[in-house]
Amino acid sequence: MQKKRIILVLIAIFLVLAGIGGTKKVIEMRQEAQKERQIAFLKAHEKEMTEYVKTSGQEQVEKVKYFWETVKVEKGMAFSPKFLTIRVSIFDKNGKSLNGFWISIYVDNVKNPKKIRWIS
Repeated sequence: MQKKRIILVLIAIFLVLAGIGGTKKVIEMRQEAQKERQIAFLKAHEKEMTEYVKTSGQEQVEKVKYFWETVKVEKGMAFSPKFLTIRVSIFDKNGKSLNGFWISIYVDNVKNPKKIRWIS
């Protein structure tokens, strides 16, 4: 009888640990899919973001390079909306690097964006 209880307890512990591990994996997969959606959305709006970068600076920007792996969700201050950020580098017509910085893209839904509200 004692052996059966020990075996049942060990099986229960194993099932709980397996469930926790499986839950973590599901969360990781969801986060990866969410990031892929965000990157795909930003790539689809690359022209709009490039136009913003080119018109917002005083320098003669010819090319904008996006570092897609740097896309992340940020939150400015309390009660402000979450937004996406991405690191960019800008170049002149000779290919000389002018600057590098982050741009913020405010979207309708950071988890599954469909529309850009504004860029800063």
